[in-house]
Amino acid sequence: MDGDAAYRPQLGERELRVLRLVAEGYSNSEIAAELGWSEHTVKNALYDLMARLGVRNRAHAAAYAVRNGLI
Repeated sequence: MDGDAAYRPQLGERELRVLRLVAEGYSNSEIAAELGWSEHTVKNALYDLMARLGVRNRAHAAAYAVRNGLI
């Protein structure tokens, strides 16, 4: 089992919503508009999410989520 599959964090609905939109290719401003949040809130949510997943960027977060069945 590789390192990614060994660790599957439990994500909240907020994190999953952001992750789904990232995987769909939405920008931070588009995510903010879709969810009714500020761009700052989206940036914070993405930063926290990427830290929890141990990924380097948005593309890595989306790939990780798909590979591990999170979205």
